[in-house]
Amino acid sequence: NEYKSYLRLKMGDAVWIKRDYPFTYRDFNVDIIGNYNLRNGKVINVDEATFPRLKPWEGEELNLLVGYDTYEDTYLGQEGHVALNELLEWISAKTYPLQNYNIKVVCKRGILKTIGCTLQDRKNKWRFKVCRLQGIIYISDCEAKEPLERGHILQCCYAGTVFAKSTAERDEEEEKTFSYVVAECSFKDIKCLIAGVPDCKDNEEFVEIKTTTLKNYKRNCSRGWLQAYLLGNQKLVLGLRDDDFILRDVKNENVRELPEKYGAEGKWSGKKMLGFIHSVLRVLLDKVPEGGTCTIYSSGQGKYHITVDKQDETFLNESYKQHTCN
Repeated sequence: NEYKSYLRLKMGDAVWIKRDYPFTYRDFNVDIIGNYNLRNGKVINVDEATFPRLKPWEGEELNLLVGYDTYEDTYLGQEGHVALNELLEWISAKTYPLQNYNIKVVCKRGILKTIGCTLQDRKNKWRFKVCRLQGIIYISDCEAKEPLERGHILQCCYAGTVFAKSTAERDEEEEKTFSYVVAECSFKDIKCLIAGVPDCKDNEEFVEIKTTTLKNYKRNCSRGWLQAYLLGNQKLVLGLRDDDFILRDVKNENVRELPEKYGAEGKWSGKKMLGFIHSVLRVLLDKVPEGGTCTIYSSGQGKYHITVDKQDETFLNESYKQHTCN
């Protein structure tokens, strides 16, 4: 009953990906190489970004839905290719030579996390756009995301935001700013350039902050683990809530110890998550033609498809293409 899934090309070619794809933690490496702030959609403070500070939990219970009834902004995140453009702007500002550093893939951290978490949730649906320019694969969200409807998903997102704000000290300017870390991460022979937003810093270490339910945290912490691990973060702060969104406990976890600590009982494997990302990236590098674009998506039934477009246009903005070609 070995679980398999596949990536299918429009031309009918199919590549099978085994769930137990051989991968070890030594096959993954990450190095932080820069940072930047994002304010009002513009990249500022290249390599001078400021990050909030971690605030210790003092044991108080917290209603994570305080203010939810009057909360009007039902969209939490960024839209379409705009998110990737920020990283491209950093590359241009730094005149970072991707080919010289053997970079094969450029994307935001969240995309790799979503792909890696698919093995944990076969019902999860996602869709990304992919293009290839001068041998490098770029992956982006396909389009602007629809506002989240009021319901359980939005409540979970809102609760996570409230907990993060209560756990990290921010001044007024930091409330309006997203602070990004840029990193090189390697999956065996595939080197990626990614960017992500750590929630805060504790001394000199970056920290991820997540919320989950008390009864399922040993399984659900796999998402927080992967998000932290992709940037090399050492610490994960887990806010454990009950079904009424009341914060009941906070756990400070060592990221590198989590797979051994909770993986078996939570029925997840960090090595399989990383190995699946590597498998998907390898297929993209092998199958997407130079100058081509494609869509990769999960149907939510354990199947992963690639549809290759034949036109030469890419979703990369013109200024970046000129920078790269020069």
